[in-house]
Amino acid sequence: MKTNCWFNRNRLLSHLQRSFCALAIAGASLTLPSAEAGRPGPANGNFNPCFVVTNVQQAGPNRIITFSVTATLTGTLTGTAIFTERDVIHPDGSITFQGSGVFTDQTECGSFLATYTGIGSAVDGSESAHFVGGQGSGCFAGVHAEGTFQGNLVPASGECDVAGEGTYSGQILFAP
Repeated sequence: MKTNCWFNRNRLLSHLQRSFCALAIAGASLTLPSAEAGRPGPANGNFNPCFVVTNVQQAGPNRIITFSVTATLTGTLTGTAIFTERDVIHPDGSITFQGSGVFTDQTECGSFLATYTGIGSAVDGSESAHFVGGQGSGCFAGVHAEGTFQGNLVPASGECDVAGEGTYSGQILFAP
């Protein structure tokens, strides 16, 4: 009888130790930083791109132009973007385009990669596109951005072969 009592007491102590350890681990995990993403916030502003032609070729009835684009952004995103853009100008004057590059904050605290695709018109000089951004560094580590932009051509100046101005709007999210 005495052995059985000793055995049950050790089982109870062992069970209490395991329960205490489990509670200690659970409590310690509550002090760790959260891995949850914040809520997306609005990203709105203006941009002024400068397009420099780097290549022109004809592909059947379509003209393909590659540009080096440097854009100044203001608003939620304030800084400079450097892109390579490829435009396909169709015989009816419609344009399809895509680009990719890097946005760098004006304070140089960080940067992120961005891509975009869109349509435009060589007739009236308008463009609209969808953009996505991510793979950030520095103050943009964990950034996810998505939105649209609209723009129009304006008279070129300086070293720009083509210039423009427009607005962007979308959402920006910082996630671990």
